[in-house]
Amino acid sequence: MIDMLKPNLYVSVVLLALTAPGLFAQTAIDDAAEAMETLQMQRLAKEKSRPGVTIDAFNSDGCSGGMSQTWSYLAETLPEFARYIGEQPPWAHCCVAHDRDYWLGETDFGYTQRQQADVRLRECVQASGREKSDEIAQALGLAKQNVIDMIDLTGELMYLAVRIGGGPCTGLPWRWGHGWPPCSEDPEPGVPPTGELPQNTAI
Repeated sequence: MIDMLKPNLYVSVVLLALTAPGLFAQTAIDDAAEAMETLQMQRLAKEKSRPGVTIDAFNSDGCSGGMSQTWSYLAETLPEFARYIGEQPPWAHCCVAHDRDYWLGETDFGYTQRQQADVRLRECVQASGREKSDEIAQALGLAKQNVIDMIDLTGELMYLAVRIGGGPCTGLPWRWGHGWPPCSEDPEPGVPPTGELPQNTAI
């Protein structure tokens, strides 16, 4: 039962760290979230080091949460939408780059690396969306500033989503290190990973 609660406990601590400024000392909450994630990173590192363990081939579903699929649907049903904006979100490449970071799931300074990957996602989404803000505004019949506000909010929400739900060893398909096998409770000790990837697998 305790083992089943571990991922939920981890997510709860991260959620608290992101949403409870003013309730507790924020530094203490941040430290607790980092400490818990660091333990999960250690579990992932052990999993990677087990003999015979290899990483899966990289794949990406684009922007998760149904965003890419919804965008494609709008593009198919609203030709003007597709003509002005395209068949995929302007920030689709940001999601693919972020998926690649999460697939590989680096564990050396893993907490910092995941945080940096999530910040890059937010900044890339906001910058890419702003570049297309004129076209999006025209396609949707909105004021440009309203579109920019929506894009900035989209980036922030995507950032919060991956911070809350993207930690390692949660068992979720979008977890940090999802290219590797799920973390076992007590991985057998092994040799340090060589960093070699399967043939025909690009980073």
